[in-house]
Amino acid sequence: MFLILTQGYYMNTSREITRLDSVTKAPVIHHFTETIAGFVVIRGFRKQNDFISNNLLRVNTNLKMDFHFNASNEWLGFRLEIIGASILCMAAFLLVVLPEGVVRPCE
Repeated sequence: MFLILTQGYYMNTSREITRLDSVTKAPVIHHFTETIAGFVVIRGFRKQNDFISNNLLRVNTNLKMDFHFNASNEWLGFRLEIIGASILCMAAFLLVVLPEGVVRPCE
């Protein structure tokens, strides 16, 4: 039951963070494309510093979403490793505790 709730929570969170990552990545790409296309005009009006600071702001916003996306993946990986280690530990404990003959190899 806990695994199903954890999976549902992770899936919903992962979808939302992926959406937010895409939403913050689009302005970075658009701004970069527009800057490359109009670099002559930008230099002509001496607005390089404005475009640089605007670009850094957009990249920083996107990197925040990347951080949260990677953190959620690490969260899931850690939880799955804990569940796997618990199952392995429980199986090893049962193999040691159970009397001889309960677990027989296939013949």
